[in-house]
Amino acid sequence: MRHPVSSLHLSKLAFSLVGAAALVATGSLVARADGAPGVSPGFTLSTFVTPPAGSSKPDSLALIDGNVWIGYANGGKPDGSDGGMSQIVQYSLDGKVLRTLSVKGHNDGLKLNPATKKIWALQNEDGDANLVVIDPVSGAMENYTFEAGKHGGGYDDVAFKNGEAFISASAPQVDGGKTNPGPSIVTAKLTADHKVVVAAAFAGAPNVTDIATGDKETLNLTDPDSLTIAPSGDLVMTSQDDSELLFVHKTSTSGGEGKVLHLMGGVKVDDTTFVGAKHGFLLVADTPANIVYKIEAANWGVGTAYSAMSGVDATKVAPAIPGYVGLLDVNSGALLPVTTNMQAPHGMIFVSGK
Repeated sequence: MRHPVSSLHLSKLAFSLVGAAALVATGSLVARADGAPGVSPGFTLSTFVTPPAGSSKPDSLALIDGNVWIGYANGGKPDGSDGGMSQIVQYSLDGKVLRTLSVKGHNDGLKLNPATKKIWALQNEDGDANLVVIDPVSGAMENYTFEAGKHGGGYDDVAFKNGEAFISASAPQVDGGKTNPGPSIVTAKLTADHKVVVAAAFAGAPNVTDIATGDKETLNLTDPDSLTIAPSGDLVMTSQDDSELLFVHKTSTSGGEGKVLHLMGGVKVDDTTFVGAKHGFLLVADTPANIVYKIEAANWGVGTAYSAMSGVDATKVAPAIPGYVGLLDVNSGALLPVTTNMQAPHGMIFVSGK
């Protein structure tokens, strides 16, 4: 049973979130002198796993049948042009390696298809994308290829909703201020000859409503990235370099219907995850640090959102801000840090406990 939250508590939370975003915007969050990650009061931080021998650069995370699956891209090029290989590693909840699989390309998407009970692993988000479908029981793999997309790039992440697969159309060819020529999200179907057939589901330049202000605006999505499902059932897509989250309520070949959350301070986030239980923990991959961290709290707010912020570059008036995991206010776009001084966190999942 969910307990009601008082208006006073919500007001205090909103005030804290806005204040934290102001710190980010002014560059007041700086690195610790000892170089170690920090954690806010009420949370604990520990190492879940480091890469097994021969693997590096953890990114995508998935929770499947009580096991954690992690994609290691190994520093390969995101268009696959170097012929690199990624490892997909299955772990128990106490961090023991159970299985290691290799896939061709740069892995940057890992999700379970609830209809087939198979894992979808996406490679090469910048171009020449491929999909590997994995049976988590046997470890058997099937390879699928994409035709070139209208957006000119690759495919990054996948989410499943109402029996359909939705994939973010990443790295669109948007240069010199031009409008994204293709969709930002596509539907995907697999064929018997191992092709992935896609169709537009949300525009690259959609007409949306600003969540914070209620104003109507037209976006130009230059960096479609991570996908997840909100408690409301909306598809949630990160447009990372645009500092935006898209809440897509309705998909359509002609554009779709959605809202935009502009992130305060211009922070850029990768994965966003929603808490599914009062007890449990967050796992987050700090990719360049080669560490998957475990974040714990005594009680989590069911339905709250957390995002992985990959860092803010220095400007003439403010120092660089290292990466962190933050509590996201989905009404204002403020991101309150619960960890600090990470290198560049990316993949993130919530693991429910008892």
